[in-house]
Amino acid sequence: MSACESGAGTLMKGEGLMGLSRGFLFAGSPNIIYSLWKIGDLNTSQLMTDFYKYVFQKNNYAHSLRLAKLNLINSEATAFPKFWSGFELVGD
Repeated sequence: MSACESGAGTLMKGEGLMGLSRGFLFAGSPNIIYSLWKIGDLNTSQLMTDFYKYVFQKNNYAHSLRLAKLNLINSEATAFPKFWSGFELVGD
């Protein structure tokens, strides 16, 4: 699933952040990549395509996300952090 700002939520006293990603964790999903703000479709597509390419090369999820972000950083058009830094990984 892909949705903008899926890492955002409401801070609940005694519970922490109540957002969409928390529901997936409680449902048993071992890994979630979410975004903290709206990121353009083209940049998201590029990052996720690269991410899965690295996953299929037998890299773990954290390393795959790092490599995909580095691809965006190394391109002058997408080097600015707003294009890649909003993606976070929860899990292994």
